[in-house]
Amino acid sequence: MRKHMEILPKTGFIQAQSRFNAQLKFLPRISLSKDAMELFDEDTGVLEVPLTVLVAGQVKPVPFTMQAVVTCSELLFDRAQVDFGFCSVNQSVRSSVRLTNTSLLPQDFGFLGVPDFMEVQPNDGFGTLLPQETLEVDLIFSANKAKEYSFQLHCKSGINRDFPLTCQAVGVRPPLQLSHSLVQFGATAVGDRSTAMLYLTNHQTNHQTINHQNQQPAPPVTKDTMAPPRLFSFSLPQPSDLSITPSAGRLLPGERCLIQVTFRPRLLDEDIREEALRLFLRAKLLREKELERSRQAELEAKKDLPVETSKGKKAPVIPKNSKVSDVPQTELLTELPEPADIQPGSEHFEEARASLLYSFTQRYSEHTVSCFVSDGDPPEEDLQAQPAWSSFNTLYLQLQCPTVQPPLVVTSNNGHKSIDFHQVAVGEKVVKRFTVQNISKESLDLRSSVLDVHGPFSLLNALRCIRPGETHTLVLAFSPSLEKKFSETLEVRCQKMTLEMTLRGEGVLPAVTCSHPGGLLDLGYVLEKESTSHVLKMQNSSAVAVVFRVQLASLCPSRPPGGADGVASLLRGYSGSQLQPTVGTQNLSGLSVFSVLPAEGSIAPGQSQDLMVSFQPDHPSVCYSDRMTVELRNKSVVCVLDLRGAASSHNMYLCGGDPLTVPIESLLPPLITAQPQITEW
Repeated sequence: MRKHMEILPKTGFIQAQSRFNAQLKFLPRISLSKDAMELFDEDTGVLEVPLTVLVAGQVKPVPFTMQAVVTCSELLFDRAQVDFGFCSVNQSVRSSVRLTNTSLLPQDFGFLGVPDFMEVQPNDGFGTLLPQETLEVDLIFSANKAKEYSFQLHCKSGINRDFPLTCQAVGVRPPLQLSHSLVQFGATAVGDRSTAMLYLTNHQTNHQTINHQNQQPAPPVTKDTMAPPRLFSFSLPQPSDLSITPSAGRLLPGERCLIQVTFRPRLLDEDIREEALRLFLRAKLLREKELERSRQAELEAKKDLPVETSKGKKAPVIPKNSKVSDVPQTELLTELPEPADIQPGSEHFEEARASLLYSFTQRYSEHTVSCFVSDGDPPEEDLQAQPAWSSFNTLYLQLQCPTVQPPLVVTSNNGHKSIDFHQVAVGEKVVKRFTVQNISKESLDLRSSVLDVHGPFSLLNALRCIRPGETHTLVLAFSPSLEKKFSETLEVRCQKMTLEMTLRGEGVLPAVTCSHPGGLLDLGYVLEKESTSHVLKMQNSSAVAVVFRVQLASLCPSRPPGGADGVASLLRGYSGSQLQPTVGTQNLSGLSVFSVLPAEGSIAPGQSQDLMVSFQPDHPSVCYSDRMTVELRNKSVVCVLDLRGAASSHNMYLCGGDPLTVPIESLLPPLITAQPQITEW
């Protein structure tokens, strides 16, 4: 035991009536089991050594026994070598090892001299292991160069024992490289979006290629050794609130591509359906309680009513508004719907979505997106073949996505963020409204994006600051000028989010025809103070309802004054070389001699409308005339008719000849063969 024990001092003197302290040092060696086979039990680790103290002048020695439980100081790894495999530059590979303390005593440990490209976790590789404890240690390797790595990690215990761990890896440089491998989005409200811009670069050139296996330069550049183009494809998790544009593409050597990563948090349909079922169940329970209270109230009311048995007295009459009902309670209650029956856009679905938005707090998620890179283009023999892919060239993009409650929500239109004006006739205007509410605890200053000044959409009212709980209604108009579909995005902005509203609409040209081809409509001769009529049919062949209006030139406030004396400038010729004024003789009573019913109206898609043109003169004349114009709301003219009629006081009358007295209404200019240019007033 001399190799394992030491007593200091070996000899000493003790004064009378005093004590003497000696130091017994126990330093067990590995050879203890061999040196003290009779004193040491290898199974239990118990050591018992008898010792004797000899005292000068004393015949009987002083015996005592030294006991100890000897334990090992080994720290064991579950494997002797760690192979990280191939690791892309600017990426990390993690491998876990298990470190076990085989001792019966706690042991401190620490990884010392860790290279820059290595990281040991937890606690940066330092800690304490309890007896027989096993700890999982993460070894994170991040290659900084494209080369082979072979190194050792040294784990030292508290008694300065060294436990090496051999590691090896191969660093490779993928042909494509992302400008950032980590994207941290800001707090984004549900319904809003956050965008990050990255660059994906093909850093290979036609002048140099690299062999990642032996790190030797490639042979001189030839047609066959030129760096090939690379195909890339991002793989997003599904379902996901993320989108990447472009998600796939092709990069030539030295070329780079702008990548847009968009985070648009939303509520999952499964969560909305679960909330809808919860709300439905709560409403059902409330109805059951209400029915139970009503039933109890009816029973109590019946007990309180006096029973009359004497003759001549009528039983009390139950009021009509009483809640007494003979319908069984089970028939009034509906069963819970299946989750699949709650479709997006339904009333229950939108109520549940609004409930989740009002109670939303926050959530956090992380995603790792893989970008697969091909070894080149598909073979020319089969361009549809799948190109070769290598896992060593795969890029990884880590995304951190926090989500918060939206401060602004849409309360109208069932919460939909799109306004569809549907089909609108060109030149007409349709107005729609939508309402937003502030559900945050702060006042919000609303602002909006600028709509296309030459587009069909317009915002008709101003935005203002809304306090918590208040609402604001936005008024939008759609007035198409072309026959095509329109779509535009209106952004309603506040301090913490941007609410995007999609505006849609389609301009349709109205197709309305008249049964009369236009031109002259002669209603013929009638007796004075009698009437005749003619029916015109207006047909709407378009897909939208159109609004029309009939105008008579005699009732137009912009016509020239003077009656028949001022009609000379409004003459126009017909094919029969007969000249008539646009507005001729009118009734002496002041009523219009020509009338049209209805004067305005609307024609549904595919329907027709009859217009009745009536001629009712109050005195004899052959110069009754007027001009009828049918136009739509967008000022487009459907047809223009020149109305003409004549009246006589008797059934028999002479036509032609020179009258003895020429009436003022017949003073027309002589016939002109060449029609002059007439300017309307």
